[in-house]
Parts: sequence; structure tokens; C-alpha cells
Amino acid sequence: MTKEEATKLIEIYGKAWETKDPELIITIFTEDATYDDPKEPVNNGRDAIHKYWISKVIGEQDDIHFHLRNIWIDGKNVIAEWDAEFIDTKRNLRIEMSEVAIFGTREGKFSSLREYYKTIKTPL
Repeated sequence: MTKEEATKLIEIYGKAWETKDPELIITIFTEDATYDDPKEPVNNGRDAIHKYWISKVIGEQDDIHFHLRNIWIDGKNVIAEWDAEFIDTKRNLRIEMSEVAIFGTREGKFSSLREYYKTIKTPL
């Protein structure tokens, strides 16, 4: 995968997050992709990613802002760094997040995602 192709997929990821669009997010993942958020069970397969997005993003987040900082390509892996900010509606907090994500790739899509992040939580 080229850096340009990876950037396009990450931009779709950011747009899907900001617009809370579970249909758009699954377009960037292979059918058997894994989505590993360190604070949640691993989601295996596109259907599980879709359900996770509905539960977590639509169900618990609002006023989402995404800013891509850097992308690196290492063979079939994409490493992306971004900042995000959102309202956690479940816990009534403003979340500021700095994240690094490692994506596996196959056939022009992401076949896996592992997230590593640090958050600052501010009560509303």
C-alpha cells in the first residue's frame, strides 16, 4: 500500500468517525478484519466492527473532531498518528485523545487495526 492510498483510507476513517457513519467505516476494512481497541474486546469481522461502531461511536460519542498528524508505511503495515476530541455522552466528559494506530493491509483495505492512545478527560 502506498502512503497516498493509506492516507485516503485514514481520511475515510476520520470522516466516518466525525459523521458517526457505521456504513462508511466498514468500507475501509476487509470482510475478516480485526479491530482491537485496548479497552474493549477485539472485534472480529466487518459485522462486529459495524456493531462496535454503532454501540461506541453512535451510542456514546458526540461533537467529534479528528486531525491526522502522520502516516508511515512499513511493508504491509500502516502506522498512523492522530489527535481527536469528542464528548463522551455516557460519562459526561470531554475527551482529548492522542493516538497511534497500526493497520494491517490486504487488497487495498485494512485487515487489522490495533489502537494505542492516551486521553485527557475533563468533566462537563
